Amino acid sequence: MNGICKKLILNVFAFVLFSVLPFSFVRAASQASQKWVCLKADPTAGHTASVSVDPKYKLLPSSNTYVFECLSSSECTSGNSAVDLQVFGKDNYGELNNQYGYNFQGSSLPSNPSMSDGAGTIPTFSWTSSTSQSHERRWLAMNYVEPTITANADKGGGEHLGTFDFESVLNQSDCVSLSWDPYGRVFDSKTLEPVNQATVTLYKKDGDIFRMMTPKDILGGNIINPQVTKEDGGFSFVVPDGTYKLVVSNNNYTFPEELNNLQSNYSKIYSDIYPAQTGVEIVQQGAIQHRDIPLKQISLGIDSTAKLMQYFYDLDKIDDTILVKGRVSHPFAEIRAYSLKDETRYHLLTKVPVKADKMGNFVLKIDQSKFDPTETFGEITVEKTDLTLVNLVKRFIELFIGKVNAQVFLATTVKFEPILNYVEGYAYDSAGKVLPNATVSVYLEFSNKPYYQTTTDDKGYYKISSEFLPSMPYHLSYASTNGQIIPTTNSKFVAQNEATITKTGIKLNQFKNNQGEVIDSSSSSKNKNNNPTNNSMNNSNSNGNNLTAKTNKLNTGFANKNYSQAIILSFVILFLVILAVLMLVYLKKRQNNQGQDQNLT
Repeated sequence: MNGICKKLILNVFAFVLFSVLPFSFVRAASQASQKWVCLKADPTAGHTASVSVDPKYKLLPSSNTYVFECLSSSECTSGNSAVDLQVFGKDNYGELNNQYGYNFQGSSLPSNPSMSDGAGTIPTFSWTSSTSQSHERRWLAMNYVEPTITANADKGGGEHLGTFDFESVLNQSDCVSLSWDPYGRVFDSKTLEPVNQATVTLYKKDGDIFRMMTPKDILGGNIINPQVTKEDGGFSFVVPDGTYKLVVSNNNYTFPEELNNLQSNYSKIYSDIYPAQTGVEIVQQGAIQHRDIPLKQISLGIDSTAKLMQYFYDLDKIDDTILVKGRVSHPFAEIRAYSLKDETRYHLLTKVPVKADKMGNFVLKIDQSKFDPTETFGEITVEKTDLTLVNLVKRFIELFIGKVNAQVFLATTVKFEPILNYVEGYAYDSAGKVLPNATVSVYLEFSNKPYYQTTTDDKGYYKISSEFLPSMPYHLSYASTNGQIIPTTNSKFVAQNEATITKTGIKLNQFKNNQGEVIDSSSSSKNKNNNPTNNSMNNSNSNGNNLTAKTNKLNTGFANKNYSQAIILSFVILFLVILAVLMLVYLKKRQNNQGQDQNLT
């Protein structure tokens, strides 16, 4: 059955249901259903992206379509406070502007919302925005959906309000994100670590003099100057073409620093060293200019701790896989992940730490399909590494034997609320009493309006299948029959229902569809063409392999890596042995020569 037939049948089904259901319930239910899809985004010039509909994620045809830009570890905004208030019940644009200096500079969209065509697309459009710090960003579209209602569809729990198009279950784990390159980073010339709390001031050349840039010099009047760096040392100025210079200050450092004072590893992390390599004047003509700025320590022993700066946190619903794509403050920092049970650490999930790149970017994947019933992903640690190690042998010794220096870095711990793939259990109030016939709402973390709603049965029990749960962070909220509102975190839901989940073996971390079928990571049904969620989700795995194959490949990669490291270590040891032998031969020969010289005398 093709997609058009499915939609036609579902429309008819919805019409019949609405014609016989009480009007009061239809009116209450129609407020909540939303459909979110990823949009494609490609960088163009400056801080502008070209955004279009991804063929994998079609919009609802002939429907009002809202477009949002989402910043990592933060919120989504339309770039308009009034639209955000309408959709989310809160001013996300104002919050992003105050917190991150977010500036929406315009879009070629004729309007937001815009009407999709009969094929579920909208024309490609440009979107220009900026922030005072570098942030990953992606674009999503949302349609309001005519709700379908099924009574007791899961044989337990009340009526269900859901989306009408099951072919496009929200799945952001392969959603493309972009990051505007930072204008630069301020770093310690000896340790090469980023400098926190450095004040960076931008000056513009007027004639023969430089004067400090002000909002009056920027179209729209949006510039933060000076800027104070955070733990990553980053700063970013979005300015028109012209000639500029930078001045940096911090009580523990001096500026500028000479190039020959930089620790020798600097070029592996930083570039366009200001002003030693590039000169004082910064000439911008079209392309945004980049500068990294070293500072010289006044006080020795200045230390900093690595921090998670930003992230996107998503669930690949079909593969039961958590994806954290983020950026940490320190280059080449190590990230470890842990599962939780009873809200305490349970398992180390990363036997080999995930290593960030020189910009601090990393991708962490966690397979939840084999978790215990009440085990959830919930914690990572971030630990910086010594950026000054240059001796090859020392690196190998540290890698295989342990750190040879006495330096120990403190790890930063970051907690995550679990993104449950399936929800089944009892609703409880703040006193621990069950809530019969209560309204259960699912909220995205950046919205005050429900993503989905259902009701508990007369025993306070309910189920929400995977199709109706977001792949982005969300929380639950209960509304009792007497009007009491009880917000609930996902971890609290698991704790409250621990006995029920353990006894019945409910799989909260595995995909369970509306027909009650659990689809685990080894199920061949993931790759069947008749899987209603296959079209939108499995495109992220173009070769058709399931998660088990991917995990085996990953484990093989680790094994190959360890094997390669063992070979390298063997070569290093062999090299050291040969070197020692040569040294002994040399010393013996030298000793013999000295003896011969003495005999001659």
